Amino acid sequence: MRLTNAGNRWTWTAAASIAVLAATVLLGPAMRQSTATSHWDAPATTVNKQIDATDLYAFTSPERQDTVTIVADYIPFQAPHKPYQFDTDARYEVHIDNTGTGRAAITYRWTFADKALPAPSFVRARERQAGPEHQAGPLDSLVEQSYTLTRLRDGKSEILVRDGYAAPTDLGGPGYAATRRKAVRDLPGGGKVFTGTAADPFYSDNRAVNLLRFGLPFFPVKTGVPMNVSALALQLPKSELALGGDPARNPVIGVWTTASRRSSALLGSGAAGYTQVSRLGNPNFNEVIIPLKRRDHFNTLRPDGDESGGLVVPSTLDPDQAEVVAKQANVTAPPAPRKDLEQIYLTGLARTGGPIKQDLNSHRLNQDAPRTAKAEELRLNLSTPVAAAPDKYGILKGDAQGYPNGRRLIDDVVTINLRMLLGEPAGRGAPGLIAEDNPAFLLKPITDSFPYLALPVTAAG
Repeated sequence: MRLTNAGNRWTWTAAASIAVLAATVLLGPAMRQSTATSHWDAPATTVNKQIDATDLYAFTSPERQDTVTIVADYIPFQAPHKPYQFDTDARYEVHIDNTGTGRAAITYRWTFADKALPAPSFVRARERQAGPEHQAGPLDSLVEQSYTLTRLRDGKSEILVRDGYAAPTDLGGPGYAATRRKAVRDLPGGGKVFTGTAADPFYSDNRAVNLLRFGLPFFPVKTGVPMNVSALALQLPKSELALGGDPARNPVIGVWTTASRRSSALLGSGAAGYTQVSRLGNPNFNEVIIPLKRRDHFNTLRPDGDESGGLVVPSTLDPDQAEVVAKQANVTAPPAPRKDLEQIYLTGLARTGGPIKQDLNSHRLNQDAPRTAKAEELRLNLSTPVAAAPDKYGILKGDAQGYPNGRRLIDDVVTINLRMLLGEPAGRGAPGLIAEDNPAFLLKPITDSFPYLALPVTAAG
């Protein structure tokens, strides 16, 4: 995909788009630009963009190493010149499992309200000058949002932020950096929160994307993606997240994010009820491991039901996509049952837990944890030191702080998942399948402080 900028207009040329046209067959008519990790991971999310979780990150904060940063991105493929809002009838949640049971010990919940502020004058002028093909839509849609952040723990709920400011799309007015700073709030106990629009930090090679997700061969594309996402970011003390408040004794947590929509009384759940419609832990899990017809169902499940539910464990032990990808890549996939993938996605890595002999991020490493369940979560070892020279291929290059031990913004998770699907690090796999000198799909660099995400991409660049 090559991007040109003429007269402040983004022009997409054909190369990469052709590669993913076949994805339209799989993911529906809403499919457009090249997909990233979990962008549009199931058929229903192609038409419910506001509740589509695109990426989840969890890592030790480099400049505050007694804290963890968690970022959940929603609403994929946001055009730079258009405003987007969170769903005011939805709950967006980040869950923490510190016991290994698949149950959330702590949940952070965002709910949103429209502030219905009038569009500023510079936006009205920009709309008039842009021409019909670049207008964002009715000016009435240009509304800012506020949010409430609630922490649920030990059967109690505590409001951490009231009337928080969600940073809107950057429509090209002056002083947007101040808007970003306004959206960063301190939390009780030493944490921080950021809520708002940011440049999509997707990081991968297009050949890896198309092989992993669609089983399609395609040459690598080396460019940035000029799109934005809506981010929910937390920086939290490790002592707040660890079991018993002791990250040294109980260093492993599991993380996932969900979105739930207010249920219709017509469906029998009552006006006050919510139905989970989106779930994301490990990147690529739903769209690669879970069969297509069951992906919407997976999005309704909780991790504590994965072991007994008859979908998640069998799909992980024998993923159909492994054979599809191996055939296109002209390699041989490891035979089922894939106990290595079970370790990576469902239990975390421990020397006694499977073929990958490494004590890394299994809840078994928590001294006070009960029996651990098989549950799909993004697991992070809070005690793993921050890498002095991080490698974007994480565990495959011996970087224990990288994916799948949590996920950093720099980790090339698509290539890692592709190579793990073909057998690494338990076996030889296919390490040369993707050129290791490929650059990021990162249009704007991340920053060196919370929330680390780059400012939104604008129509001007």
